[in-house]
Amino acid sequence: MADKVSLEEIGEAMYKMVEEFAGKKKFKPGELGKEMIAQFGEDRVTKKDCKEALKLLMNSGKLVYGYYGGTSVEIPHVEGAGKDAGEKA
Repeated sequence: MADKVSLEEIGEAMYKMVEEFAGKKKFKPGELGKEMIAQFGEDRVTKKDCKEALKLLMNSGKLVYGYYGGTSVEIPHVEGAGKDAGEKA
C-alpha cells in the first residue's frame, strides 16, 4: 500500500483545481472528493480524507460554499472588486 496523502496536500490540490476552473465550472463538494481520489488513487486518499481537507479549507477561509444553482465550492468573492480583486497593492 502506498503512503497516505496528507490533508494539507489534498487541500492544496483541491484549491488549485477550484482556482483553475473559477468562472468556468462550479464543483460540488462530492465532485472534488472524487477528483482527488482519481488524482491520488483510492489506496492513498479516502472520502473521509477529502471531507477533512475541505473542512480545513472552509475553516481557513480559502474556500467557501456557494448556493446559487445548488451547493458548490468557490473561492471567496471580494465585494465591489474588479478584475484585479486578488492582487494586493
